[in-house]
Amino acid sequence: MSLLVALSGHGESDARLLADAKALAEAGGWDVAGLHVGDRSDIAGLPDVDTEVIEEGEVAAQVARRAAADDVEVVALGLRTVPKPGIGSVAQALLCELGDPLLLVRPGMRPIGRLQRLLVPLEGSPSTSEAMRYADDAFCAPGREIVMLHVMTGTCPSEPGSLPAPRMVDQEQYEWPSWQEEFTLRFAQCARGGRHRLVARVGDPVATMVREARDLDAQLVVLSWWGTLAGERAPVVRAMFEESPCPLLLVPAVRPEWPVG
Repeated sequence: MSLLVALSGHGESDARLLADAKALAEAGGWDVAGLHVGDRSDIAGLPDVDTEVIEEGEVAAQVARRAAADDVEVVALGLRTVPKPGIGSVAQALLCELGDPLLLVRPGMRPIGRLQRLLVPLEGSPSTSEAMRYADDAFCAPGREIVMLHVMTGTCPSEPGSLPAPRMVDQEQYEWPSWQEEFTLRFAQCARGGRHRLVARVGDPVATMVREARDLDAQLVVLSWWGTLAGERAPVVRAMFEESPCPLLLVPAVRPEWPVG
């Protein structure tokens, strides 16, 4: 399997994206392949990587074509840095079209390097726990820690099978430790020697995720998402494009078998 890196031809950004892609590929046991739509000279100064160069064509369409191949496990994209941090038009088109996990990197983020600690925010619903399943399957290993972050906001997920936190989170007596144990058993499935830890916080989801990722020195944040940025959807994901202190791995959520909305 391979990690496909979509190279933009912007030297500094591509070099950073490629370095993080290689680090994640090493952790996941994948090969690295590049794709650039444009002139080969645009990527002449980058470290050697097997790269397909297509001189003409629409960038998002060509990346989507290559990503559809059976050997592609993850697609790596660069986030925009100007006029402000966020997502550019090509990345936005691909985010809404691809069904693969997506590695998103922005210059200024903490490098992945040797992957040792991942942060996986979980709201406690089965359909959005795909991020944890993927993190366990791809990255659980001895010497590596996966931190599950549950942010309590006062709104409980309504999906059947969800596991919201107890209301009285300030009373560590009976219900709270039992919930912690059940949450860990339900969402952490790996038995390959990796360490798992549950952190529960109260507050704004984005601010809490950013703070925890920074304080924990996490090299990667793994998020489930529904694959659309239409309208006002995915506000947490949108905010993390701009604020995450480390690279993001977006994992498509599993559609629940019950009506949503």
